[in-house]
Amino acid sequence: MAQVIVVEDNQTMLDLLTLNLKTFASADVIPRENAAEVIDLLSLLPSVDLIIAKNYIKNQNVPHAIVDFLIDNRLDIPVIIVGDVQEDYPGIEEIATTVSDTKDWEEIVKTACKSLGVSEESLTKKMSPDFVPVPTRYFLSLESTFCDVYIRIKKGPGDYQFVKRIHQGEKYPMDVVNKYINQGLKHFYIAKEYEENFTNFVSNQLVEKLNDKSIKLDEKIDIMAEGYSIALQEIYKMGFTSATVQLAESIVHSMIDTFKVNPEMSPLLFKIINSKTGYLYRHAHMCSIVSSEILKNMGRDKKELHETMAYAAFFKDIAFVENEELAKISTFNALEESELDEFSWDLVFNHAQEAANIVRKLEDAPLDVDTIIKNHHGTTNGRGFATENNKTDFPKLSLIFIVAVEFTNELLAFKELGRKPRPIVDILKEKYDVSKMKDIIHALEKTIKNS
Repeated sequence: MAQVIVVEDNQTMLDLLTLNLKTFASADVIPRENAAEVIDLLSLLPSVDLIIAKNYIKNQNVPHAIVDFLIDNRLDIPVIIVGDVQEDYPGIEEIATTVSDTKDWEEIVKTACKSLGVSEESLTKKMSPDFVPVPTRYFLSLESTFCDVYIRIKKGPGDYQFVKRIHQGEKYPMDVVNKYINQGLKHFYIAKEYEENFTNFVSNQLVEKLNDKSIKLDEKIDIMAEGYSIALQEIYKMGFTSATVQLAESIVHSMIDTFKVNPEMSPLLFKIINSKTGYLYRHAHMCSIVSSEILKNMGRDKKELHETMAYAAFFKDIAFVENEELAKISTFNALEESELDEFSWDLVFNHAQEAANIVRKLEDAPLDVDTIIKNHHGTTNGRGFATENNKTDFPKLSLIFIVAVEFTNELLAFKELGRKPRPIVDILKEKYDVSKMKDIIHALEKTIKNS
């Protein structure tokens, strides 16, 4: 059995690497916390097969120290550096292999398997299972499916049996799905060959429901929330496809339509905030509504501007699709006090930048929506959060969206945490040059007073 040393301070990433290296390369993973521990181990066990080391841990250049030791002791052990190689070590790329994205565990595993002699053909076969997982909640929006659906039962270590629970074309009651969800089942399984078509099928069903004019507002909010969650999951996992683009567009237009059909902002926000939907969806839809209300009161009631704000609201927190609790962190102080692991901390700090990068890949996205997303926590580059008395000169649409985000944060904090509501102007004064926001604040206060 191959032995692999892994230096990784994110426990989730370490678990992923350990599991997958054992599965695909039959490797024994030896975790270590820093370069010194690796060097101590190599002094006793110089015949390990591979070292995987994150570039920086607690301000230490981990691979730099390890590679120096290997060179000094003439040890021919392959090294994979996870993260960008620093310029202060010229030539290291000739000694070690690099995987620049610290989150891309699949690429790290593939690179490691290649180094350990696992053939590409064998790896591809192992990494292409007969069945693939589909979140159980996807089936809440369906009445039947075009393929058979299975549950997975463990028979022994690494040995599973797949048992059919829903037949192709069979209509099933929601009680069936809810029963499994209540039992803690996270995924059903479908045959690998149906994976892409299944996403298209679910998306088409949701789009059809969203376009049904006879559906009442409460039900439409539930459908929008389900579609929003599925669209974010699929876009974040697989990128844009014709199905996910169509679904995203339908939800964006539905957000705008609910605002047009319900001209009074407060009752609409009340319905959304009290709905049994996820935090990300509620925040997105409420931000879209508040932004549109501000635009209307500023005399900028234009279709393209409402659409721009709805797209910004839709995509701004896509990085939190796997953990929406992280979206509740909206200040640097809250981030510092959160005690998150390094991976989650970086995700929160950089989420606006990541969302902007994703939306740029959407060909028909409105002009400047990526800039609005980058700016939505009061920074120009999408990293971190606004500091006190931020004097940055933001575009007007970004300022409108910032106000909408701050207002929505307060509403949801009041609802979820029972926090005493604070005047929006006081919040904005702490962070921004409000002289540039006077007309925006006045437009929002006009609505609040009339509600």
